[in-house]
Amino acid sequence: MKGLPPSSTFSLDIQIADELDDVPAEILRNELTACLMALAQTLPEVGLLGLSRDVCVRLCGEAESQALNRDYRGRDKPTNVLSFALQESEAVFPVAAGGRSMGEQPVLPLGDLAICWPIVVREARQQQKTTNHHLSHLFIHGVLHLLGWEHEAPAEALAMEKTECAALAQMGIADPYVSEAADA
Repeated sequence: MKGLPPSSTFSLDIQIADELDDVPAEILRNELTACLMALAQTLPEVGLLGLSRDVCVRLCGEAESQALNRDYRGRDKPTNVLSFALQESEAVFPVAAGGRSMGEQPVLPLGDLAICWPIVVREARQQQKTTNHHLSHLFIHGVLHLLGWEHEAPAEALAMEKTECAALAQMGIADPYVSEAADA
């Protein structure tokens, strides 16, 4: 498995599946770190501290994406991005009644993202976007899920899209939903 060195600003672990030989690894860390910085500016209540928790991003192929989507979401097809947030129940170690904490709790990971590189490349071409811009959008979308954002209800979806667009605008990336609306 190929990997990139850790970031000095954000705790970002990037894994690239061995079968992916067309991933521009040399610019990947900078692009994803810029996404986290843009999100930190867009979501001041989360800030750098919330986004500096460990995030692991794995760029995978379609077979791996399909297996993850099937096993964890019950959907037997590959998808562009999957988010695996650390569940609070996994992170909280309650202190027994009358007990005390023995010092600071460790900083827990934010979660993991699986991004299917072949789908990112294909969707970027179909939507006439650069691969980096589409990857940035999917990464920001995934990180918002790790932070607890959802888009099941229309109001949630609108709020999430607005936040994604604001973060992407910080990076000079156009609204990804404009071209989708024009195509509909």
